[in-house]
Amino acid sequence: MSGGHLVDGGRMARALRASGLPALWADRYPALADPLAGARAAAHVSGSLGRLPVAYRVGAGVALRTSGLVLAMCSATHTAYDRLPGFGRLLAVTDSLALYGGLDGEPDPWTAAS
Repeated sequence: MSGGHLVDGGRMARALRASGLPALWADRYPALADPLAGARAAAHVSGSLGRLPVAYRVGAGVALRTSGLVLAMCSATHTAYDRLPGFGRLLAVTDSLALYGGLDGEPDPWTAAS
């Protein structure tokens, strides 16, 4: 294993960690509760979002920072945040990326390196 999933990842990785989404993934998907799978998932999500065009990347960063507030107000077992405008879509996209990155095995060299 290259260890690329452990790279800090820059601003997007910090925003993702601050968002609380990795903990939510671990609660929702037992396979992502494993530390290595969780690290791969976070690296894939932050790497993928970090490769967006600038305007989308800025929007994704703001959405991640906002999601931390939303998740703090809602219970992790309650799905009210799934129905919030825009936030449900953000969760669907990041959940999909996290599952792909966390369960696919070796991290993608394009998204793991920063």
